[in-house]
Amino acid sequence: MSIPYVTKLNPKETNPILVFLRTYANEHDIPIITEDGIRFLHQILQLKQAKKVLEIGSAIGYSAIAMALKNDVQVWTIEREADMVEQAKRNIKHAGLENQITIIEADALEIDETTLPSVDVIFIDGAKAQSARFFSKFQNLLPVGGVIVTDNLLFHGLVHGDTTGKSRNLIRLVEKIDDFNHFLIEQEQFDTVIYELGDGMSVSIKKE
Repeated sequence: MSIPYVTKLNPKETNPILVFLRTYANEHDIPIITEDGIRFLHQILQLKQAKKVLEIGSAIGYSAIAMALKNDVQVWTIEREADMVEQAKRNIKHAGLENQITIIEADALEIDETTLPSVDVIFIDGAKAQSARFFSKFQNLLPVGGVIVTDNLLFHGLVHGDTTGKSRNLIRLVEKIDDFNHFLIEQEQFDTVIYELGDGMSVSIKKE
């Protein structure tokens, strides 16, 4: 298969920490944001001149580390899986970013959001079936003009593709993601666009 034109043209990641983490995630089937997805997120942070970011779903800490390495931001990242928290903590320490990244071990739906600071950008990359609840729960942490970026909205093409022969649970998850996509577009307090890059990403800008 030939490499797409834009993939060849765009700069490749050379930071050894990020290269290692992406390789590790691929080898251990740990889902992390795609390469074009993280480039897109970087540009959102730069355009917004973001200083504070809340991330829902840390996994091994890849995206939090990538955001902190390439942008002058403070990141609060929430993760409920204990083994992922421990890996993320080790990776954050190895990257020397303990002063920039705060990892919170908790279920994002159970945390008291009023204990968190106001932020410029929220990145939702947690449990896909809970994205609407994450969006609703944390949106008040944003000022007018704040941005919510959500990942995994096309789910490997299944949301707008053929699910014939897939398991009932997978089909139900795809339906929930589709429901969330419609939910996003219908939020009158936000100007939302869904983009076909990475695994499907949205940008929702909070209006007056």
